Amino acid sequence: MVKITLDEESVDAIVRYLTTHKKEVRNLLKTFGEEALSILREKDILGEGAKLYREIQNAINYTYEKD
Repeated sequence: MVKITLDEESVDAIVRYLTTHKKEVRNLLKTFGEEALSILREKDILGEGAKLYREIQNAINYTYEKD
């Protein structure tokens, strides 16, 4: 039998904590999500995403023009 632990806490204990403290876990996930969205909305990130989108679109168009 394999026992998995995180900082000496069993996974079962962690799961039990998560299921019994849903409000706290939800708030934590909401905070992480909002921060992740904030980072993704930054101008530099949006610019890089737009650049990547254009490169992909050009590659697709080039492929279909050859056919």
